[in-house]
Amino acid sequence: MKSFTLTLSMLGLGLAATSVAAEEIEDQQKFIDLVVGKKLVQGETWVKILKDGKVEGQGPKAGDISGTWEWKGRYYCRNITIEEVAMPRDCQVVTIDQDKVTFTHKEGIGVSVRWTIE
Repeated sequence: MKSFTLTLSMLGLGLAATSVAAEEIEDQQKFIDLVVGKKLVQGETWVKILKDGKVEGQGPKAGDISGTWEWKGRYYCRNITIEEVAMPRDCQVVTIDQDKVTFTHKEGIGVSVRWTIE
């Protein structure tokens, strides 16, 4: 349970300040061009958002992250499972600043999580 809590902290509660220069990704093609297929890293956690609509990754304690995604309007929407626990569906605003991508939960009014693009 501790590793699950840590994973949630890393994925859902990680605080990240979005740079003033960050640009919002407002359409699916731009999201695909800039983010899809790349490894997104935050500490020991990583995820890949794949072109076929799948999400895969690994949490800090080697727990699997898996699920699906779609683009809806101006939001990245995902259904994921972390360490066999289903997370609620969430649509997020995505911004990018050089090699950093930030996902802001709850259609842009929730917590922001920042990843490094590798």
